[in-house]
Amino acid sequence: MRALAGPAMLLVIVGGFAIYRGMSKEEAPSRDFLELEFAGADADSTGSCYSLSTVLIANGVFGGTTRTWKAAGDDAWTLGIETVSQSYNGPVHDFQNFTFEESGKQARLKSVEASEGRPTDLTKNVDMLLEAPNARHSTPVERCAASGAAGYRYKPRK
Repeated sequence: MRALAGPAMLLVIVGGFAIYRGMSKEEAPSRDFLELEFAGADADSTGSCYSLSTVLIANGVFGGTTRTWKAAGDDAWTLGIETVSQSYNGPVHDFQNFTFEESGKQARLKSVEASEGRPTDLTKNVDMLLEAPNARHSTPVERCAASGAAGYRYKPRK
């Protein structure tokens, strides 16, 4: 009987871990949502020539920051980005919440909440988000791969 106690305990621990991992799936938008073209901030909803995932990766969103996705309704997701940095007066908590919604074949920035000192204006945030993919000459969406393609703040390769 004692010989079976060790393997039985190991089986219980491994089974519990497997159940925990299976039940605690992180909430995130679908790949299709992330591959939508990121919309510009103009009234015509001109596409930016970059997918939402390309914009987020170029901006280092998946780096050392804490990020969480939350569903914000039908076809809408909120990306929360938080950092805590050490300053002379102690830790400083900095956050931004970007809400994106699907609009046709585009992902549009719907709203921005941010800690004090960070911009919340949609046009300013869209422009800031597009600086990194333009500077890195990131891969554009298929629509903009051809020469002469145009997009909101898009700088084609020369």
